[in-house]
Amino acid sequence: MPSSPEDRSDVPEASSDDALFRAITESTSVGILLHRGGRIIFTNPAMARIMGHSREELLTMSFDEVAHPSCRDLVRERSLARLRGERVLSSYEFPSQSKAGDVKWLEVTASVIQYQGQSAVLATFIDFTARKRAEAAHKHTEWVLEQMLQGNPVATFVINEKHEVTHWNRACEAVTGLLAKDMVGTRRPWAAFYEDERPVLADLIVDGATEKLESYYKDAHHISAVVLEAYEAERFFPQLGKGGLWLHFTAAPLKDAKGKLIGAVETLVDITERKKSEESLRQAYEDLEVLVARRTGQLAQAKAALEADILKRQASEAELLQRYTELADLNAQLSSAQEQLMQSEKLASIGQLAAGVAHEINNPIGYVQSNIGTLENYLRGVLAVVDVLEEGVSALPADHPALQAMREIEEEHDLAFIREDALGLMEETREGIDRVRKIVADLKDFSRVDSAQVWQWADLHQCLDSTLNIVNNEIKYKAQVVKEYGKLPEVECMPSQINQVLMNLLVNASHAITAERGTITLRTGCEGDQVWVEVEDNGSGIPPDIQSKIFDPFFTTKPVGKGTGLGLSLSYGIMQKHHGSIEVRSQVGQGTVFRIKLPIKQTHKEEAAQ
Repeated sequence: MPSSPEDRSDVPEASSDDALFRAITESTSVGILLHRGGRIIFTNPAMARIMGHSREELLTMSFDEVAHPSCRDLVRERSLARLRGERVLSSYEFPSQSKAGDVKWLEVTASVIQYQGQSAVLATFIDFTARKRAEAAHKHTEWVLEQMLQGNPVATFVINEKHEVTHWNRACEAVTGLLAKDMVGTRRPWAAFYEDERPVLADLIVDGATEKLESYYKDAHHISAVVLEAYEAERFFPQLGKGGLWLHFTAAPLKDAKGKLIGAVETLVDITERKKSEESLRQAYEDLEVLVARRTGQLAQAKAALEADILKRQASEAELLQRYTELADLNAQLSSAQEQLMQSEKLASIGQLAAGVAHEINNPIGYVQSNIGTLENYLRGVLAVVDVLEEGVSALPADHPALQAMREIEEEHDLAFIREDALGLMEETREGIDRVRKIVADLKDFSRVDSAQVWQWADLHQCLDSTLNIVNNEIKYKAQVVKEYGKLPEVECMPSQINQVLMNLLVNASHAITAERGTITLRTGCEGDQVWVEVEDNGSGIPPDIQSKIFDPFFTTKPVGKGTGLGLSLSYGIMQKHHGSIEVRSQVGQGTVFRIKLPIKQTHKEEAAQ
């Protein structure tokens, strides 16, 4: 910006003082250049830094090239006029353009001096680009703030630390009826609300006189729960609007970046309709109280008459409900007992049949096993005779008919192979018979028809192995069985029922395996006065949404004809009778683990048997 006219001064030539002159210009942060109306004849490092050129580059440039192209003509005209001795501004501002193309704002102060015997213009330059940008940013911020205030539908005004109104938005004009042009710059914000001068809430905030709030607003004010250091109040203003307005106003302090108070902002919200609604609601509440009191008296009279009838009805309903509940419980128990009885009868029949078959098989198996032993002894005797004959015949002459006949018989019947294979066949036959006897014994042990309801001390590992032997044909083609048995004491239980539980779990595990060949892992262990057995498979798993239903009677996920839905239900009931438990853990796609727990010794055998 222009500041003052130039004063022409004559400076003696810098000959002896040339070194001092250059030292001063080299050390200053102010840009300096000399010119005689054309090319720059001297410049200092500060000017080179400002322009982004080297000093050598600047000395090849015209003096007006330091200015932005938009104002080079102005800079040139003023400099040439100055050299001609005309009065022109000695200090002004103009935009410059650096070597990189950046626009910089420079403040130049110029005067004519004598340099090396000739007139020259000495110009100093101060770079105030940062200040210029800050001023522009400040103006933009003020513009944005003004737009926000004017666009805000909430009536808002601002005062500075001198209590002068600086902003009065359109919403505030609408509420108060006073225009911004009449309010901005005044110290009269009170005129919009009161007939006589008095401080508004924003004035009290600026003065820090919050202790006076009580005297001005009584109990209708409080600290804001939303805005820091702000206060809120409510008041009715009869002079606003047609019939007066209820306003809720909030005032908050305005502070600069250093925390210094620079003013206050106050917002006004019209709550007239809310107040009317509250008054209507209050009146309706009072009317309702009168009506309720009247009706309460009427109801009290009717209540006494109803109470006697209700007592009679309650007694009858309670008796009826009790009978209905007992009947429903009895019906449910009867239905469950009937299903379990049918299943138990089926299992008992199967057990009797299995025991009978086992008994019938045992007799011929005994004969076969006895005969195999005798036959083996006979075979050993025959082979001994053959050995003696062979030894005797071998002593005969080579052309003896008996020797030739012996050799023909040996070759025809492969006597050497028979001698080697016969006893092996007998051993394999004996092992097969032992296997059959073991299966029959396990089948008889599994059925235990004669002791189905008798408590016994049983070896759970033996129960597992017997049951596994029975269902081996169901499992062997689908899964490998891994045993991880711990040390278990004998357990007091009904073995046939425990066998039934184990069979259900093993069969379910094999059915759950959908892969070509899976794994079923059997684990056992002891915890305190309980033992546990786990049956784990790596099958398809049970979805979480049906895990709570698997112990319900008749619930099954198997196709029709593949399952009754009673296996796990009966297993659950058996474990309850044994004062034990059955638990399941499963993850879809990973497999399922069933764990049963049994007390080592039963303390309520009679109850369980019933």
